[in-house]
Amino acid sequence: MVMSRALVYLASLALSSALVNQVHITLSSEAVDCEDGVAITFASDVGRPLRVHYGIDTPDTVARTFPKSYYVNSANYSYTSLHLHTALLCKLEPDATYVYSGAFKSIPEANQQTILSIVGDIGMEQLNATLNNLGSAFDGQDPDAVIVVGDWSYANGCQEDWDKWFIAAETLFAKVPLLGINGNHEVIANQGANHSRPECPAEMYTAYLNRIITPISEEAKKDNRVWYSKNIGNIHAVFVDDYAGFQADPAVIGSTYWLNHRQAQFEWLEKDLSAVDRSKTPYVIVFKHNPYYNTFVDHQCQCSLTKFEIEDAASCWNGTYNMATTVKNGALSDAYQSPHCANQAKFEDLFMNKGVDAVIAGHVHAYERTAPIYKNKIVENGVVHITVGTGGHSLYEQKISPIPEWSEVTASIFGAARVVADYAKLTIEFRSNQETTKLFDFVSLPRRF
Repeated sequence: MVMSRALVYLASLALSSALVNQVHITLSSEAVDCEDGVAITFASDVGRPLRVHYGIDTPDTVARTFPKSYYVNSANYSYTSLHLHTALLCKLEPDATYVYSGAFKSIPEANQQTILSIVGDIGMEQLNATLNNLGSAFDGQDPDAVIVVGDWSYANGCQEDWDKWFIAAETLFAKVPLLGINGNHEVIANQGANHSRPECPAEMYTAYLNRIITPISEEAKKDNRVWYSKNIGNIHAVFVDDYAGFQADPAVIGSTYWLNHRQAQFEWLEKDLSAVDRSKTPYVIVFKHNPYYNTFVDHQCQCSLTKFEIEDAASCWNGTYNMATTVKNGALSDAYQSPHCANQAKFEDLFMNKGVDAVIAGHVHAYERTAPIYKNKIVENGVVHITVGTGGHSLYEQKISPIPEWSEVTASIFGAARVVADYAKLTIEFRSNQETTKLFDFVSLPRRF
């Protein structure tokens, strides 16, 4: 395996550098006792704790790493990771450039303009172009952080492909802080990127939890409770798992475990949104994988005869779907393949009642922006839904019919979104990977609190 050299020092010999790769930075929080901090994660062939030297001008502060490795053994497949090291750098000064082996900028504090780059469904095919889009400045403004809304590498259980993906993505993620949430390809997907390796078992959060350090506790990780929130400057960012309660068997749908797991996420979300101080973080954005509102034929589900309507919320929440597929409404899927309709039965009311500004998702390999909507209708102070499954792993083109009036813009192009949150408004932009000087689409939402 090709290894790059970084200024990471062995604990026993401070002047000897270790070979590392897959360097990436994720945002941390007080939820893991690292307020205003980041986690620097990298892979190494050294299994002992290492030291990361960092600082604003010179790397004269030291953080110690916590190494771990993981393995996957199934009937016809085995894998053992390199030693995955994580160092927590806590209580950083806001909006400051820190140097270590490279450099990164800490996120802004509340009441400062905040810029996030967002995409989902990345894979390897368009990775370089997507990374360039995510990391590049627009109008002279660089992103403060990158958000991935699920389906990161498309390793689909072949763990060595995660190594390749993080090596390739290091060019951006070693210098711009990262956060995100899992998609279906981090949970139930198997058989490799092109479904040509049947020996690779379902992911079931294994790589996601071991490689992507988010501000969730070790106790939560053990039970696959991966939802969390993080204040990023002017934005209260909420990360919701559409696949909460999943196991490798579709029979889990309707089980007590599945229902209780999802209810736990709902109760956490209600508490989290109720505690937001909108005078400090005026905007609330929910990041998740599966869009509730999508006019492409792929990844459609519905609980009632009328598309996008939920007539019996309790039945829908329990996983009872209408499966009367037609050419016009798309190939409907069940609650194991598309759990978002069941979740929408409770979550959409919460998003509306708590004043969520936008929901940004992936899963559908296209771009779409809706009007402010609630329960399938355009309403004042509704939630804007954005789909950005445009990271590079193929594109969808076929649409349902008729197109609802709330669908304002769609496009089958590779690209990434950007959110700019300033004092007066929240602007959501989309730029294709082929463009460097102009936007494909944007919308501005006035501050409501």
